Amino acid sequence: MKPRLIVLLASLVVAIIVMSSFASRSALGLVVQACEINATVIGSPYPCLKVVREQDPLSSYAILREPTDKERTILAPLADVPGIEDARLIGAGAPNYFEAAWKEQAASNTARTANGSARDFALAINAANWRTQDRLHIHMGCVTPRFRALLRDHAQQIGSDGFTNLNTRAGWRATFYVADDLSNLNPLQLVADSLDGARANMKNVVVGVFGSTSTDGRHGFYILARIMTERKSRGSAEDMIDPKCQL
Repeated sequence: MKPRLIVLLASLVVAIIVMSSFASRSALGLVVQACEINATVIGSPYPCLKVVREQDPLSSYAILREPTDKERTILAPLADVPGIEDARLIGAGAPNYFEAAWKEQAASNTARTANGSARDFALAINAANWRTQDRLHIHMGCVTPRFRALLRDHAQQIGSDGFTNLNTRAGWRATFYVADDLSNLNPLQLVADSLDGARANMKNVVVGVFGSTSTDGRHGFYILARIMTERKSRGSAEDMIDPKCQL
């Protein structure tokens, strides 16, 4: 009876969270905990889509729909990682959540829209002062028309030797990484190491990762980043991601 009781309690927690419309900033963490319990006890990750346990507990994660927006797919760690500002994400041996999210996205046949492909996929994470939940989560989907146009218009300027200032009102910087996947690149570490002022101010950083092809035909990823000021402007993760391209 004990395992069943645990499952019932976990499901009750999830129900309460969904009914409260994510009002609590700790709600996502509770949902992920419920998914982990259900995956352990009954073999189902409900209400998540998937729970992945890695040898390194910090690298374990869940894939789920946002409880208040069933179109939006996110990756969230099983560990209690509050957000992009967590120092464990840019230190030695840091987990690469962007790599995990990209693999999950690219492996899903349903993630390909009628006119799209894996090269249209996009991932993004919000700064601390923009997010609504204090559990790190990466938004997964396809690049929005606005950001597709931004990358297209500045493609000739963006190189691979560092971040280029795109001279946008929001202050976007961009670089292009040539590769078929993110196994050898942790975008958060790249931003911390290469974007001026980012490492000491990660809580105010927004990062987007976009699969694409460079102007000379090389496959890779555009990494966009900005350091937010007190005056918010457009450019959150939700602005970058079209959730209709989902797992």
